[in-house]
Amino acid sequence: MKFNTLFILIAFFVSAISSAQKIIKHKVKSGESIYLIAKKYDVTQAEIFDLNPKLKGAVLGLKQEVKIPNKKYKPEEKKPKVAKNEAVVMAKTEKSTSSEPYIIHKVEAKETLYSLSKKYNVSMESICDLNPELKTGNLKVGAKLKFVNPNPTPVVAENNTPTNTNEVAEVSNVDVVHKVLPKETLYRISKQFGVTVDELVKLNPGVENGLPVDYLLLIKKGSSSTSIIEVADKQAVETASAEIENKVIPVGNLAKAQFLIEKASEHLGTRYRSGGTTSAGFDCSGLMFSTFKSLDITLPRSSHEMARYGTKIDKSQAQKGDLIFFATFGGSRVSHVGMVTEVLDDEIKFIHSSTSSGVIYSSTKERYYARTFVQVNRVIAE
Repeated sequence: MKFNTLFILIAFFVSAISSAQKIIKHKVKSGESIYLIAKKYDVTQAEIFDLNPKLKGAVLGLKQEVKIPNKKYKPEEKKPKVAKNEAVVMAKTEKSTSSEPYIIHKVEAKETLYSLSKKYNVSMESICDLNPELKTGNLKVGAKLKFVNPNPTPVVAENNTPTNTNEVAEVSNVDVVHKVLPKETLYRISKQFGVTVDELVKLNPGVENGLPVDYLLLIKKGSSSTSIIEVADKQAVETASAEIENKVIPVGNLAKAQFLIEKASEHLGTRYRSGGTTSAGFDCSGLMFSTFKSLDITLPRSSHEMARYGTKIDKSQAQKGDLIFFATFGGSRVSHVGMVTEVLDDEIKFIHSSTSSGVIYSSTKERYYARTFVQVNRVIAE
């Protein structure tokens, strides 16, 4: 009896120490990646790379120590008294001028997910993604929810003079800022300004969870040379897909590709259903749309439109997670899509929803698909 009591006290003591630590030290296990570790601790990959800059682009070693930010950590400091009529950490704020990427909303009586989605102009799904506790519990009065800040403070130049976001001005030592337009994505903006998606996420922590319209997105940090503060109010220029040279998916993205393959494989044997996007039945583009949505990648709804999404690559450079397209109605117009699951020399295996067999694996070695093959697109951002 005394031993059990002692064991419980020790376990409680260890748990308390862990919660009090700002950083958690994680030892890498077999098969783990930065993406999977981030999911395990409910943090972003960017937060892990901030604490472990040498890991970016590197291969994780077995039992390698990785520093993880502790979400449960609360610094011991006295909180200033706040008047009852004041907002708590920007609660009830509809338009914030904070430079922080998020605002916190305190739930009031009679508020619902639907009313909050209308208030902050976001989807109910994105609210749940930013606040995972809502996926397993109900919305409670007094709960504090996190939202992407739609109106961060305009960037201040080095001389501490606020920049005028209504003009285009040539000034030295300033940043390049872009005002997000409807339907714009991080991928499209990265192509427009000649930067990578990873660079945008690093400069704008939190945008991987949502990109609100009118958000002031930092594109490039200022330097000693002349740069431009640009706020684009015109429609975004359509960026055509172009063929690129041989590029292997980064180590972090291999985990994403494997995650997508596992998600799609959960539906093996599910029947074909025209227009279907659920386990009740999928068409070919519906299976891809549903699968990539689980990784917060929203593809166009038809295979023909998907063929213009991402970057077209040479067939010989196909990797797991790429989309593969076919013209099954004759000619060269894309009418069918699948996802690459394995590449073996001159053979590509892929998962798709066929009209005859439903969700299955197939190969480009099969005569039908060898004859109707059109192209391969890389969708997972590099």
